[in-house]
Amino acid sequence: MNQMFLGFGAALAFGITSGGALWWLEPADIFLRYTDAFFVSFNCLISGGLIIGTAMIVFWSQDDVPSFIERTFDSRSLHGTSYYEQKIKYLSLRRSLIFSTDFIIVGFVIFYFCKFPFNGYPEYILISFGCLEYALGVYVGRKLFYIVQMLNAVQDIKVTGSVFKDDELGYVNNYVNVLSTLTIIFVYVHVTSYYNAPFEFSSAFGRSFHIALLLPAVIATPVLLLFNFYPRTVLRALYSRSINEEVTLLTDRLKRQAMTDFERWSCVLEYDKLWKEELRNRLRITMSDLPIGITIIIMIGDLLLRK
Repeated sequence: MNQMFLGFGAALAFGITSGGALWWLEPADIFLRYTDAFFVSFNCLISGGLIIGTAMIVFWSQDDVPSFIERTFDSRSLHGTSYYEQKIKYLSLRRSLIFSTDFIIVGFVIFYFCKFPFNGYPEYILISFGCLEYALGVYVGRKLFYIVQMLNAVQDIKVTGSVFKDDELGYVNNYVNVLSTLTIIFVYVHVTSYYNAPFEFSSAFGRSFHIALLLPAVIATPVLLLFNFYPRTVLRALYSRSINEEVTLLTDRLKRQAMTDFERWSCVLEYDKLWKEELRNRLRITMSDLPIGITIIIMIGDLLLRK
């Protein structure tokens, strides 16, 4: 929550600082129009605060995911996979900057041709803030992508019974779920705010560029569907093998006990049933997960039908 509050604080500081600069540089009516646009018409405080806050959460917690994976599996096993290669890409600041820069350019083109209702400094400031939102949004998306890549790398790794018992990887699943939820919220707020904002569309392309404002939602829809549900698939495969390993060990131990075959197999089957029921409970897809997959689709349809 601290990072989210800092995100809103940063967006508020940007709005106040830029408004203060325009108070000195532009006539009073431009200052008033700009503050109304930033805080109301384009909803930059809310959308920007959500995006900046989520990016802060990712930046300060990005080392947690590799830490939990490496506590679950030994380094020798991990070296037999592409995990370390994906980890390097995941933590690479250079790659993040390059990817975000690409979308800064995309954002600039979209906002330039959609045309904010200003000229000069107010327009430059609003374009800059919009491009910042694009850059930080794809930064979050890129981190989610490589978390999935790291999980995919360890999917076929040899597991022990303790993998399921310790449930270290459960943190990764919860982490991805939280980030996916925050991402769906800031994408929804950003796209609805900008799509309904008073752009002038005065370029040669006219209103044909309006549809480009839906780009974040179009990209986010399939990506978030994959990122939210795929980690569960990987964990289910790993945990199922872990349970099978534990059942095998239990069977070997019971062979040395003074028990009938019926008692032995009854105990094993009950043990297997209990652990697999626990697995289903841990990874169950609940109704609360459904908005992750359908909210953006509904949003896009709603926005298009209004026009």
